[in-house]
Amino acid sequence: MNTALASLDSISDQIAALDARWILVALACQLGNLSCRALAWRGVLVTAYPDARIRLLDVGAAYAAGVAANAYLPARGGEAVKIALVRLRIPGSTVAGVGASNGVVLLFDTVVGASLLTTAWGLGLVPALPRPSAWTAVGVGAALAVAAIVVAGVPRLRANLRQGASILASPRLYLRRVVPYQAGAWACRLGVAFAMLAAFGVRATVPIAGLVVVASGMSTLVPATPGGAGTQQLLIVVALQQVASAASALSFSIGMQVGVTLVNTIVGLVAIMVVFGTMRPAAIRAGRRR
Repeated sequence: MNTALASLDSISDQIAALDARWILVALACQLGNLSCRALAWRGVLVTAYPDARIRLLDVGAAYAAGVAANAYLPARGGEAVKIALVRLRIPGSTVAGVGASNGVVLLFDTVVGASLLTTAWGLGLVPALPRPSAWTAVGVGAALAVAAIVVAGVPRLRANLRQGASILASPRLYLRRVVPYQAGAWACRLGVAFAMLAAFGVRATVPIAGLVVVASGMSTLVPATPGGAGTQQLLIVVALQQVASAASALSFSIGMQVGVTLVNTIVGLVAIMVVFGTMRPAAIRAGRRR
């Protein structure tokens, strides 16, 4: 009991001693991350629906709201929020088409995240990757087979999915409208981790910041808890064991997750209120009932 209280006191002391200058840098980087991702998604949507008027504000609000919801909903439920809000703002769009456009954005993240994770694992910076059980492999294979059968058997659904991901048919457009913004978003993620490390007095270097980003990403591979809470703390403590004490790494991981979640929540709420033309949160529920 005394040990637990001492650990909590240590965490409280470290949070109280934060360097506010680095916190501001982290805030700017997180806002940049959200902005870059909204720009990338809008690039995909503009290609999919060239005749529609797609405002960056609408896409940014939907993206911010979805990111905020992911912190509170398990199994990345915020992705459904993003898709639903964008579907409402683009006349003539479909859920399948908007979902496919969101998948294009996630595709880049998956490739970059997997590359970073594999590199970190190969260098021995993260624990050995877990081996999936046979039943897990069977379940994933069955789910993919069912999805393929459904898509193949419904021509309209297949057409909507193809429309949402149409930018992939034009590598030049993809490189111009998506890749630069997503690369900027990943740079901002590294910036958030670097600034938060410095704010907490933990050794801050680009490789260590990259390790933090990898650990954070690993916590969402199996999204059993909202935002990977708990899992993220454990992985970051393990990842930083060579450069920080367990108490320092734990306080850093909690502070970073709480801070990022707070920023995402505030930005998401403000963006939705702006889109719906009200500065009263309660009015959002009324939304478009009138």
